Amino acid sequence: MVEDSQIQTEDFSNYNGPGTELRKAQLCMVEILKEIGKVCKRHNIAYWLDFGTLLGAVRHQGFIPWDDDADITIFKRDARRLEKFLLAELPERYYVFSRKTDKKYRNTGYFRIVDKKTQMLKPGQDETEAVDYGNGVSVDIFNIERGHTWFKRAMNVIHGRAIRRIHNNIDDGLLNKTVSYIIFPFTWFVILLYRIVVFILPEDRYIYNIPNCVVKQMFSQRRKKYILPLNTVTFEGCEFPAPCNAHEMLKETYGDYMQIPPKEKRATHGIFIKVLD
Repeated sequence: MVEDSQIQTEDFSNYNGPGTELRKAQLCMVEILKEIGKVCKRHNIAYWLDFGTLLGAVRHQGFIPWDDDADITIFKRDARRLEKFLLAELPERYYVFSRKTDKKYRNTGYFRIVDKKTQMLKPGQDETEAVDYGNGVSVDIFNIERGHTWFKRAMNVIHGRAIRRIHNNIDDGLLNKTVSYIIFPFTWFVILLYRIVVFILPEDRYIYNIPNCVVKQMFSQRRKKYILPLNTVTFEGCEFPAPCNAHEMLKETYGDYMQIPPKEKRATHGIFIKVLD
């Protein structure tokens, strides 16, 4: 494991030094996190930093220097409430990008808050898409619920593929499309029955985003004892909610998470980032 002193001696300013577009984008994400936090506090909704954002908080006390997105997680039971409150209460600068607000949104498992005064292009996109609100600097809001990983994987493959064909207009033949319309209501019923069983016989693990139309998601299960009761962590000079045992969560997700990856593996999501003001 890399010692703190080793992390501190490497100069990361070529990634997110003061004045760089990436650093401006990261500071925009901090403001989004603060606004989400205000709404969650007003309505007593629990959330916490997760994935690379939690890793950055623990290892760097802020963003991973080359990271250009931010992630938080909430409980599934709060997802619809939070989306409704964010739509009503966020400042005009921010846009709730979800299936509810935009037909182009392709993911059923989470939604995001986008800064409309930013632009970001991802691989496969061109400059004409940079003005789309969905392509700005953003914070992803994942949801988590009690369950088993095997069920999530099965539903991602079966139900997730059906969602993709129905909602994303994937042209892979009339037969596949017809089968998807048959499978879709059946698997929704299976998911409902599964949730009833888990409610009656509680599982001590949580899983992410059932169902999810992005079939290749690798998000893992979480142990309840690693999440609750929530703690706090310092991130970019502010205190944000965090799992009570961030060490074990990060270890399960990333292994030796304090190890700085080699330069060739320090990937960002965006190929173009611009903060407009």
